Amino acid sequence: MEFRVLGSLQVVDGDADLTPSAAKVRAVLAMLVLRHNQIVSTRELIDELWGERPPATALPTLHTYVYKLRKMLGTGGPATVVTQTYGYLLATAPETIDVYRFERLVADGWNALEREDAAHATEALSQALALWRGPALANLAAGELLSAQITRLEESRLRALQLRLDADLRLGRHRELISELKELIAIHPLNEDFYAKLMTALYQAGRRGEALEVYQNLRQVLVGQLGLEPSPALSRLQQRLLSANPGLEQPDLDPAPPPAPPAAPVAAVRPAQLPPDIADFVGRAEVVDRIAALLSRPAESGTAVRVICISGMPGVGETALAVHAAHRARSAFPSGQLFTELGGSGVPADPGEVLAGFLRATGVPPGEVPGDRDERSKLFRTWCSERQVLIVLDDAAGYAQIQPLLPGSAGCAVIVTSRFALHGFAGAHMVELDPLTGEEGLELLSRIIGPARLSAERAAAEHIVRLCGRLPLALRCAGSRLAAGQGLTLAKFAERLEDPRSRLSDLRVADLDVRTTFRATYERLGEPERSLFRLLGLLQTPHITMRQAGALLGCEPGHAERLLARLADCSLLSARPTALGEVHYAVHELVRLYARECLERELDGCAVAVPAPQAAEPAAPAGPAQPVEAAVPRERAVPAAQDEHRAVPVEEAGARPFSLTAPADCVNGTASHILGP
Repeated sequence: MEFRVLGSLQVVDGDADLTPSAAKVRAVLAMLVLRHNQIVSTRELIDELWGERPPATALPTLHTYVYKLRKMLGTGGPATVVTQTYGYLLATAPETIDVYRFERLVADGWNALEREDAAHATEALSQALALWRGPALANLAAGELLSAQITRLEESRLRALQLRLDADLRLGRHRELISELKELIAIHPLNEDFYAKLMTALYQAGRRGEALEVYQNLRQVLVGQLGLEPSPALSRLQQRLLSANPGLEQPDLDPAPPPAPPAAPVAAVRPAQLPPDIADFVGRAEVVDRIAALLSRPAESGTAVRVICISGMPGVGETALAVHAAHRARSAFPSGQLFTELGGSGVPADPGEVLAGFLRATGVPPGEVPGDRDERSKLFRTWCSERQVLIVLDDAAGYAQIQPLLPGSAGCAVIVTSRFALHGFAGAHMVELDPLTGEEGLELLSRIIGPARLSAERAAAEHIVRLCGRLPLALRCAGSRLAAGQGLTLAKFAERLEDPRSRLSDLRVADLDVRTTFRATYERLGEPERSLFRLLGLLQTPHITMRQAGALLGCEPGHAERLLARLADCSLLSARPTALGEVHYAVHELVRLYARECLERELDGCAVAVPAPQAAEPAAPAGPAQPVEAAVPRERAVPAAQDEHRAVPVEEAGARPFSLTAPADCVNGTASHILGP
């Protein structure tokens, strides 16, 4: 992502132009970009947008503009708008802003001129000027504060141009500069420096008469408009022209060096990369308090970095919890907060690239970031060694991806979220999330659609919560559909969700999609695990044991147990031990429906009929401490028309009565690959 202010304000991400269309939103963004990584107070923003007479709604309107900017920038990207006390801050690497690069190049060119390296100066200053695409912030109706910034930028541009002309004259490019200088004089008729450079270039090109005429033209302009004579330095240049001084060089009319570029020393940078907290976060009070206690523990109580691993099934809200807990604890980490998405459920991010981003965020210049991953890791740990930094690693693929990103000091802490079991993470505090309770689910739905609407149809709301399996992502999709659907009652929507064949399709809105979340994890499975997962769609009960899975697959219970354990490691099943020492696995109702869809897609090529899915009876709401056996329903009757796909009790496997629906043609037929090894 790149922010451009040297011309029209632009925000580009690759080939995509993300520039806001609303004028005032652009003005807020310009203020934040020009003072990146610094707090811009709400007072300054309001003064810029509305002047001395802001409307009564100025503050909530400003909040709306900031919300739009956050939505545009997205979460976990290279830039984010962070809420600070009495203001906002754009947290981004300075290199993403063209002004920063411009000022660094100008300083480089000035230093080269000081070293008498005119060739390098010309190259650096030409690169700096090439960043300009027109007048600064040309697409803004600037207020008082932005007007001052625009004036500063234009002055910097003019000074860079003067320095480049100096370098070109030192390289003897007099003839090439004459036309450019004449054009500049037409644009800046009172700039004596451009007149002096043109006089020098004409003289060195053998055109002394024209050079003296330029002086007379300037004198007429100054006397006629301002009543002033040319400066003493320019008068001395005229005398040297009259005497045909063979060593003539144009005088330096503006000897002051350019302002130094904004420094980015490592010690002064305080990254603040946490995504915005969720306003309607509900529940998890006990877990949040536990995490807060771990993060607020004094660093002196140990020497190891504190690591908290949050895991759970897809859509259960690991990221929301991590961000919420991180915001609650941010005051304990004054050196900053870092956030990154590791892409564990899709294409895993390269730890080396993540480290490069962290180092840039901490102020390390791009040219000083080591090329080797291990060296980057060492430099990052060095930066963290004397600081209190909170790092959030979202959607991790495994321990190997996380290990290089860990700081080495006890003053730092790390929150990791993952859908996959992070075995072997010594010393980490494990937090496994379950779906919300029924009351928490109702509270979340109430915050989305409004308490009055929920109270009017509370029974239907409770039914929706049950049909969503109390999964936060599903409830958010349902609530968003209800909030946006004109005339859609809760009872009507609950009736639609009752159909298991279309439920996942109804739990989708904008970029929130329960099915897509499940698919990302399913596609990471190996083929044996996929085979067993697809067969879970045949279950009419949410519970399964290793012996039942072995009977379903037609394999040894030990092999079935390993496959079940791998599915549990990917959070597609939950595992609960029983009093008899046997592990019972439970499949969430929405996961079962997705497994059914996967099975039907596999069977399309086999021309095998699969009965319409039936909703599994939900587990009793007593909580995870309740024995799993209590939720196993009695065997359901199957209509005579589906007798060939009749319910098959698996009592010979030594389990409690258990129901499944199996396509007989596939047990030993051509589709055996669907059923496992």
